Amino acid sequence: MLNMVWDKELASEEFLGIFGLCYIPLGLAFTFSVFREFGHSNTDQLYLALPVSIPERLVSKWFSTTVLYTIAFSLVAIVVGVFAVTVGIILFGVDFSFSAIFSEKYWTIVGTYFIIQPIFMVGAITFSKNKIGKTILSIGILFLGFFLFNLVLFVLFNQGLGVFSNDGLGSVAFDRASSDFSLIGRWFYGILFGPLLLVVAYFKMVEKEV
Repeated sequence: MLNMVWDKELASEEFLGIFGLCYIPLGLAFTFSVFREFGHSNTDQLYLALPVSIPERLVSKWFSTTVLYTIAFSLVAIVVGVFAVTVGIILFGVDFSFSAIFSEKYWTIVGTYFIIQPIFMVGAITFSKNKIGKTILSIGILFLGFFLFNLVLFVLFNQGLGVFSNDGLGSVAFDRASSDFSLIGRWFYGILFGPLLLVVAYFKMVEKEV
């Protein structure tokens, strides 16, 4: 609302930027709260003793922390956005179209959350103390490992891309590398951080049950 005082316009990018800034961190915090039963050996044994199968537990918790959470948060964001824009229109004459909210950027934010959420879900199940800190540290180590992995792949394929050619067009070569590997990378990391980590979460729950 403060921004509307100066530019008299609320762009969809600004709205979605605020949406993503709140949506992802709150969703991850919600994930840790849903899996709080795994914080101590006594509580997780009592929880796992309930007559519900592990796949049902995992699917219900994942569905609650991703699909249901996304729908609920999006509805709340729309209500808050309508209120803010209404106040802006009345007081400042703001121009805004809600048809632009569910744009490509919105689905990019949601897709990003769906990819990284299983990482924090595994951390919530695995660690008993300081779950958030240990999960973030693990992500940092994984990021470093994947960065080195990508660097090795990039060096292996640099001859065909001309990255180290003598024509002085290194930046062009890097752009070519990005365009060539971006689609493969999205599929690779999407599968790795999505379904594969859900499988890891399943086996972690089985391990806790044993």
